Amino acid sequence: MKMKRIVQGMMVASLTLLVGCGNNNAKKEKSDDKQEAKTEKQVLTVVESSELPTMDISKATDVVSFSAISNVMEGLYEFADDSTSQPALAKEVVEPTDDGKKYTIALKEDGKWSNGDPVTAKDFVYSWQRSADPKTASEYSHLFEGFKNYEDIKTGKKPATELGVKALDDYTIEIELDHPIPYLNSLLAKPTFYPQHQKTVEEKGDKYATNSDNLVYNGAFKLANWDGTNISWKYEKNENYRDAKNVKLDEVNVEVVKENGTSLNMFQADEVDVIQVKGEFAQQQAGNEDLVVREYPSSYYMQYNFDNKLAANKSFRQAVTYTVDSEQIVTNILGDGSKEIHGFVPTGIVNPKTGGDFAKDSGNLKETSSEKAKAAWETAKKELGNEKLEFTLLASDTDSAKKLAEYIQGTLEEGLPGLKVNVSTVPFANRLDKMSKGDFDIVLAGWAATFADPYDFLQLAKTGTVQNYGKWEDAEFTKLLDDSSTTYVNDVDKRWETLIAAHKRMMEELPYTPVYQSSESFLVKPHVKGLVYRSLGSPYYKNVSIEK
Repeated sequence: MKMKRIVQGMMVASLTLLVGCGNNNAKKEKSDDKQEAKTEKQVLTVVESSELPTMDISKATDVVSFSAISNVMEGLYEFADDSTSQPALAKEVVEPTDDGKKYTIALKEDGKWSNGDPVTAKDFVYSWQRSADPKTASEYSHLFEGFKNYEDIKTGKKPATELGVKALDDYTIEIELDHPIPYLNSLLAKPTFYPQHQKTVEEKGDKYATNSDNLVYNGAFKLANWDGTNISWKYEKNENYRDAKNVKLDEVNVEVVKENGTSLNMFQADEVDVIQVKGEFAQQQAGNEDLVVREYPSSYYMQYNFDNKLAANKSFRQAVTYTVDSEQIVTNILGDGSKEIHGFVPTGIVNPKTGGDFAKDSGNLKETSSEKAKAAWETAKKELGNEKLEFTLLASDTDSAKKLAEYIQGTLEEGLPGLKVNVSTVPFANRLDKMSKGDFDIVLAGWAATFADPYDFLQLAKTGTVQNYGKWEDAEFTKLLDDSSTTYVNDVDKRWETLIAAHKRMMEELPYTPVYQSSESFLVKPHVKGLVYRSLGSPYYKNVSIEK
């Protein structure tokens, strides 16, 4: 994935040591400077736009939680700068045996939890079984599809302990699959597949992972000063981390600032080191040498709740889709490098055999047309027997989400006469909760690639997938997805064709309206070194150092 600039590092808000005046000669001043450089505490300050919803690996679903977990925990693999998988706690990235259905992974033996316990194969086995167990109600349990016995575990026919993973000894894991998973090595770098410390989970019970004290950590940092609801927290260097000697930062301070203008003022006043900029603020910083644009496969969309009579009407969904102008939104509202989108699956996911981009191979599946929008709207009103219709658009309460929701509100009310759009903006965690409960008419949300495969996006609309919050059901679409992951899993060409057919079917029925392909713009202080924004995953602060 191309980036306009890969950050070479992150700035630190550091302690300033005062040197007294007196009869010190130049030699002593130079010596003092060297001593100060050695003892100066390295502290990085970054801004998040939303609160931290959870630290429970089995229950995390959002970018803020995954960012935090990625910095205080460590899995078998991690993402390299080019977003391929590379060893973390595993000794190497392994290739499968048994026709792609078995993986045997050896662990490094120097992994430790922050309480001093060793990280073993059993910690991974326990974590995955917990996430796959229906009793846990993990929204990411579907990532274990293809693991031996997962389908029976999902339906309650077998216990989670029968999942196709076991510890052959303290430092060897064996994975057994029902069928090959082409993207498994990418999945294993994701936080959902990190280990969990069973004793801590069981001792803490309902309080597990609800604050920074009710966890143990095996990553480069430990979470601190998080009570589960506050708008600031810290990552403190974990001295028990297996590679602690190479972690340069002592501390990372995280501040939640929802107003982009406020965070920009803080950056310009040297109060913070890294911020995200959006909308007019991103446009204003276009020539700034501190600007970094991250391009990655990510879709922002409107999701319809099929329990709502209006949202369940296909003609209405067509009218909305024809009205929402992706190009206008990325140009006039966002200005942060985000791109027009032509289907639900964004660009940036390529065919492993041909190198062809999936979105481009699918063709232009989204059209903006006021004429077609009005025709579909008239049909919807007749089908629903009402000239005046109304819905509530749910969105997060960040600056950018509010502006986008208000823009869509105005665009739809102007383009579809008789339609009233109410906007409800709530904190990020509340929006996630409402979505999971189906408490919405239409919601503005997004999805960033979990792994580099179109299935990752398409499965959001599959019957039975937890993220199918709108409860859309379509037998043809489901069969196409099932065929891609079973019948054609070893046939790259046929699998690709089947996924394209599923993409086209999804865009015909429109359980979602794609709005734009996300990019992110950041301002990063120039003396911050080692920070890399990849196309997959969150930045790893363990690689950051400060050079002033």
